Formats: sequence, C-alpha cells, structure tokens
Amino acid sequence: MKNLFDLKDRKITFSPQALMIPELKTIWDSDKTEDKSEALKKLSYIYFLCDYKSPYVLSIIPELLEKTVAKDFMKNEGYEPCSDVKAGVLRYKELQKTPSMGLLEAATITIHKLSEYLSHVDLNERDKSGKPVYKPSDVTNSLKSMGGIVESVAKVQEQIEKETVQKGILRGQRKKGNREDPK
Repeated sequence: MKNLFDLKDRKITFSPQALMIPELKTIWDSDKTEDKSEALKKLSYIYFLCDYKSPYVLSIIPELLEKTVAKDFMKNEGYEPCSDVKAGVLRYKELQKTPSMGLLEAATITIHKLSEYLSHVDLNERDKSGKPVYKPSDVTNSLKSMGGIVESVAKVQEQIEKETVQKGILRGQRKKGNREDPK
C-alpha cells in the first residue's frame, strides 16, 4: 500500500484510492460536515497510528503511541475509537504489511527497550557487597553495538520501502515495469 496518505502543507492528504478501501470510505461517507473535518481527523488518526513511516510510529514507544496520537489528532488523550475507526486501523495495518514488517516492528520495540534500559543505568549503584551493579565495560559494549543495531534497522526499513514500492502502483495507475528502479 503506497502513498494512500501524504503530508502536504502540514495537512494530511490522501489519494483517491484511499476512498476505495471500504473501511476508509465508510469513515469519509459518515461525515456529513461540508469540510469533512471529522473524517480528516479520523483518517489522520489512522495514518499516524498505523503507517510504518509515521513520525509517531518511528519515535514514540509503543505503550504511549495510541494516547499520544489521540491527544494530538483527536484532542483527547482518552479517545476511544468507534467501530469504524477500529476497522480502518485493522485494515490499514493489514494492507501495508510486508514480509519484513514484522521484523521491523520487533526491532523497534527492542530498540525502545534497550534505550529505556540504558537510560536507567547508574554506574554508581552498588550491590550488597559494594561491587558495581553495572560494569562500565558492559555499558560501553552495549553502546558500541548500538551503531550496528541502528544500521540494521535502516537496512530493514530500506527493504520494506522496496517491498512496498514493488507491491504498489506507480503514478498514472500503471504498474512498475521490470526494468524500473524500485526507488
């Protein structure tokens, strides 16, 4: 699923194909306001909560993601999505899934956990016998491996980008030719 949603001039826009997806069309059609502001809020919520390229998905720990997106787009941290939005979330996640996506999700969760762990390391903390709980060498070895982890995640993201381009449709509704670069 490529480019159903996009950001232009600080506003979410979406392709006409987005409204061909029944769950998203239901959200659009149920908004009777002239400017479709409710539908746009709900579609924005879905995009920023689900899209693997969303800055929220990329930077916020999974436990806080839904509350943060709800606060920013629905203006309510305790927002409880209606059944139409829940269906849209499920379908959007399902349609963008590629073979590498699960690997990226697991890697992102691991990176957040590692970051959380390292932020709580206290090199001055001692056990009952007075020995350091955390050895400086263990911490520095963890930090050294971080570059490799970040590089690996970047490679997975690149692979996902290639997979989504290969699954997608190019401009003008034409399919990608066998000699076209996936980027």
